[in-house]
Amino acid sequence: MELPPVDWENPPLDPPDGVAQPLMWRLAARLLHDHVTAAGSWPVARCRVCELAWPCPARRYAERGLLAACRHPVTGRGAAAFTDWFLAADEPPRGAR
Repeated sequence: MELPPVDWENPPLDPPDGVAQPLMWRLAARLLHDHVTAAGSWPVARCRVCELAWPCPARRYAERGLLAACRHPVTGRGAAAFTDWFLAADEPPRGAR
């Protein structure tokens, strides 16, 4: 998987060329842009939207969604493993790469 050359801290809302799943990119990018640190949240950084410790779960899902959008959809036996990785694990399972 080759990642597009974008600013991953502030990705564009429209997917760059070569993104395999444009709709997923758009959803993840909007979620990422919404869940940023709140101004004045000190000493513990908090999310502007959900007020949880930052990075909040929604921010982490958005980051994973951007990466997942760059991959072609997985079908067959690997699909469930990919979904499990996307929702919980740190690394994609070996068979889903």
